[in-house]
Amino acid sequence: MDREAEFGRLYEAHRVAVHAYLAGRTADRQSAADLLQDVFLRAWQHLESLSGMTEDQQRAWIFTVARNLSVDAHRHQQTQADTVQALARAPASQPAPASAALIAAERIAVVGEAVRRLPEQQRVTLAMAAAGEMTSAEIGASLGVPAGTVRYRLSMARAALAEALEHYDYLTEEQ
Repeated sequence: MDREAEFGRLYEAHRVAVHAYLAGRTADRQSAADLLQDVFLRAWQHLESLSGMTEDQQRAWIFTVARNLSVDAHRHQQTQADTVQALARAPASQPAPASAALIAAERIAVVGEAVRRLPEQQRVTLAMAAAGEMTSAEIGASLGVPAGTVRYRLSMARAALAEALEHYDYLTEEQ
């Protein structure tokens, strides 16, 4: 089978009717032309299957693809329009207050101090997990302790950091 000749015959036999169908479905000649291209790209990809079909079966296959692609395009356009409308209705975001950067810096300092106050085993384990991106099994193998011990140390370290932040947040709320 000469693929190009077969495709050319298929294209010439159906392009006008498919384009007219798509133009009617989309009400836009450019969208119809884009969809026509997609339809015949699919036809090219499935040319071997199409070659074994009768003329009527080929036509039905091509129009089914055209219909499905036009439905997908309509859904895509509707989703975009709905998104634009939803964004237009959404309140404009307010810039973060200038104090937000100061509060963030203070929270980082609180966490840093809390990390320094951790027992060495917890501090090392936390650093290996956070900075080293190691799993509890990998950390355990490196330190020569069971993975369960590593998870316990991480849990204790995280609880201490959370407590330090809660204390900071409580103090800043009172002010």
